Amino acid sequence: MFVKAMISLWAYFRVMGVWIGGVLLVSQVLADPLPQPKIALARDAIGSYATALEQVQQFEQDGVRIEFSLQTVEKAEGRQEAQVGQTTLAQFSLRDVRTGQPLSLGRPKAWMNARLSETVAGERTCTDKIRSLTSGQLGSRPDVDLNSYVVATLNHDKTITFINPHVAFNPTKLEHIISLPGLGTDWLLTKDGRLLYVTLSDEGVIAVIDTTTHRLTQTIATGPGSRPTRLGLQPDGRAVWVGLDGTAQVVALDPVTHTIVKTIAVGEGPHALAFSDESARLAVTNGVSNTVSLVDLRTVSLAATVSVGKTPVAISYGSAAKRFYVGSMNDSVMTVIDPAAHSQVSTISTQPGVVALRFEPTGRFAVVVNQLESKISIVDTATNGIIGSTAVVKDPDQVTFTERYAYVRGIESEKFSLIDLVDLRKGKPAPVDIQAGQHAPSSVPDQLGIADMIVPAPEGNTVMVANAPDQTLYFYQEGMMVPMGTFSNYKRMPRGILILDRSLKEVSPGVYRAPVTFPKAGRYDVPLLIDRPRTMHCFQVSVQESVNGASTATGTRPPIVRAQFGNAPIQARVPTAIGFLLIDPTTQQPIVGIRDVQVLLFEPPGTWQQRQHAREVEPGRYAITQSFPHPGEYRVMVQTASRHLRYTDGTAVVQQVVSATTRPNQQTRR
Repeated sequence: MFVKAMISLWAYFRVMGVWIGGVLLVSQVLADPLPQPKIALARDAIGSYATALEQVQQFEQDGVRIEFSLQTVEKAEGRQEAQVGQTTLAQFSLRDVRTGQPLSLGRPKAWMNARLSETVAGERTCTDKIRSLTSGQLGSRPDVDLNSYVVATLNHDKTITFINPHVAFNPTKLEHIISLPGLGTDWLLTKDGRLLYVTLSDEGVIAVIDTTTHRLTQTIATGPGSRPTRLGLQPDGRAVWVGLDGTAQVVALDPVTHTIVKTIAVGEGPHALAFSDESARLAVTNGVSNTVSLVDLRTVSLAATVSVGKTPVAISYGSAAKRFYVGSMNDSVMTVIDPAAHSQVSTISTQPGVVALRFEPTGRFAVVVNQLESKISIVDTATNGIIGSTAVVKDPDQVTFTERYAYVRGIESEKFSLIDLVDLRKGKPAPVDIQAGQHAPSSVPDQLGIADMIVPAPEGNTVMVANAPDQTLYFYQEGMMVPMGTFSNYKRMPRGILILDRSLKEVSPGVYRAPVTFPKAGRYDVPLLIDRPRTMHCFQVSVQESVNGASTATGTRPPIVRAQFGNAPIQARVPTAIGFLLIDPTTQQPIVGIRDVQVLLFEPPGTWQQRQHAREVEPGRYAITQSFPHPGEYRVMVQTASRHLRYTDGTAVVQQVVSATTRPNQQTRR
């Protein structure tokens, strides 16, 4: 049985992407590309390209000086007020009045509410407003909440969905959908939470998403057959690294220009990535070559190649030991590498089947996931030895941490294993299996991927669990035996999940910042609450109508879709160009340069549907190539978020599809 499993592992490894015998292998194993969890963390560097709006407002109480300001992350063009629909940064700075030193006072809460009128006497007091906002009542939702987060899912239908778990009384929690030009493999969120990089392995492309505008802003080609897969963010934020599994290379992307700035030859992939915490070294596993390449990030060059066990697929950096730890799937050893010495310094005996390796929050203890044995082992990097092991859910492939617990997912189980980190660090893990869905992930093997499927939520004691066959997200709070809630993924199977934290984050001592998009023009109150010392104050800010048409008074005028199809039947199973013009409703001229045009095609009542990203083939003319599965009557709809055109705003164009054996001119239009 053991030999058979190894043969299955190797067979899958050679073809990279075929499911064999219920065993999850190389392109689906979990590495640790980043030392931090995939939650959008605010970063002070975002202020370097922000422009101040209006003057800084100040308030003092109990020896604390609070400064409030807005900054725009888009070109200000001389304006002095925030605009509707444009992204700004709300910033609160806390300082000691006497010394001027910054104060870190926990996690302030803030909201933004449009004023009911300009008559101050008709408004409630600031204290009343804050009490109402913190009550959680139906009628007390703010216009802008600076204490919330959004869940994003990478889906099987080439889309990314953004779901707001806090809008409990809305008919839908779905905020946005972004169509991708291919199936997403892995993704990475920048530290400021503004940009999302998505690898599209089959297309040889990396997509760049702006999470504040919810637009696909750019695609980066890595070459035919290159298969970009794993992503890693350099800890200092200066580069995004991508492993090209179809080649013996890794590439570095400039996070400002989104261009490839460096290509480095390594061993033959697949590749997993890990960084040393001081941004000095990048370690790249080479699954076929049985080596690890060490890249010097200061000179951006290959520093050394270290031989390791057979089929290295999991790698992580231990911040306490300052060593790289490498798990090999088809070998019985883990390799310990000193990045400064460029050499192997130790090995740790394991069993074949290691597919994942991550460090718990202290950086001292590594959790090694063995899929073949359905168990985890704990490595203490102080001794480089295994201090404990335990059985977990069947065929585990991923491990995720909060401050108190480890979560282990199994592809052959609808449950996850929950392990207290206190017990884990003692080498005595005692897992408890928690229900997280109705079906095991392996029931839809084509949708098993490498992106995280369990992620911690900002509350600190909760996680979100994505279940592909259930097409559902589960919200779990620590201490419970079942999830506390569920969120629909709207008939889409998630292949990955991450959280965009929109709440105020401390980007530097005493400075808290969060992105804001105002829904309407007018004057806003900005209530702020600090727990210790108890401080409540309401600032104010003015928001003007957008100069580019995002007006709340008259509404926006989306483009007119002028279809160049639908007048004649087309043949089934024959690739056919579907083209259309997008016309400016004011000038009646074609609109050029729109980069987020998406097309939805479906057969009523919706049993078959596809989405595609359209490209501009001529100035103002956009097109896709589509093959319809069988004869019938189909509907085609167009949307572009940047031009405020949604699927629900337009009228579907009817397209007749006939048998490939029937000549289209023999049909009559309805």
